[in-house]
Amino acid sequence: MSQIVTLTTDFGTGSAYVAEMKARLLSARTTPLLVDIAHDIPAHDLAAAAWVVGQACPAFPADSLHLVVVDPGVGTPRRLVWVKAAGRQYLAPDNGVLTRVVATTPLEAVRELAVPAGTSSTFHGRDVIAPAATALLDGAAAESLGPPLADVVRLVIPSPRESPAGLEGEVVHVDAFGNLLTNLPAELLPRLVRAGRLRVGGREITRIVGTYADAARGTAVALVGSQGVIEAAVVEGRAADLLVAGVGTRVVLP
Repeated sequence: MSQIVTLTTDFGTGSAYVAEMKARLLSARTTPLLVDIAHDIPAHDLAAAAWVVGQACPAFPADSLHLVVVDPGVGTPRRLVWVKAAGRQYLAPDNGVLTRVVATTPLEAVRELAVPAGTSSTFHGRDVIAPAATALLDGAAAESLGPPLADVVRLVIPSPRESPAGLEGEVVHVDAFGNLLTNLPAELLPRLVRAGRLRVGGREITRIVGTYADAARGTAVALVGSQGVIEAAVVEGRAADLLVAGVGTRVVLP
């Protein structure tokens, strides 16, 4: 069976940059099975990339290889890394894009990638990450990629806190449907049901449901979604637009 190699970037779905990376990967002696996770990550948005990678990559088999290129610091002294976590391998800039992966799966090893002389200062995905992946596909040992590191850069993952107003959290991700995923875990559903309301920014949601279709079209609802957190949604609509909310918007559970 071919080695699974995934790609996650902010290059855009119509970008030739993705094709250039794939061309390097297809030069491996054994043709990999290439899987596009996403190429429409908002440009330079490390938090969004970390969420998508943390959601999608651990769902793949344990011997898969994941390339992540969301890299606003390309060409600067920021590091590039190879990471092994729960059997899966990752190649990425060391800028926090692997934060949720290493927060939810056991971190086994980290190595810094060498940047060869003459490498483009604006496209390390093509010139460093893809060749490193090709080397691994061709049987190179991870030790050949560079020296070991103790850890990776991690973004701050906000935690909810109690206040006089209730349990305060925030929106941590907006998905493609405009649903607002919060940092309030699913275990808080009984409290949400008892309270009967969730405040998102300046708006209050009073319809608590089990799934999106449990209310009329256009209704703002709160529920536990597939990612194990409480989210705000609008039935067949976009909560981000209706509630004028986004990442960082305050959420209060009384």
